[in-house]
Amino acid sequence: MLETIQTKINSLQNGKKLILGSGIKGDEMQKLIALCENLQSEGVIKIVKTHQDTQSSKKISDSIMVEKI
Repeated sequence: MLETIQTKINSLQNGKKLILGSGIKGDEMQKLIALCENLQSEGVIKIVKTHQDTQSSKKISDSIMVEKI
């Protein structure tokens, strides 16, 4: 799944945004967040917003918006 998402990110045009999170379970979402943070450190994307589940007592992200740089 992470390979598919990375392919989507790589195919984005510069300045375009992508919202990720729909249908992704908690453990996979944490892997996705780590991937996005890595891509951001490499200068590929910018993390615009990370949304956390307000219903959970844990601070778990359930969606993330990234922008291709």
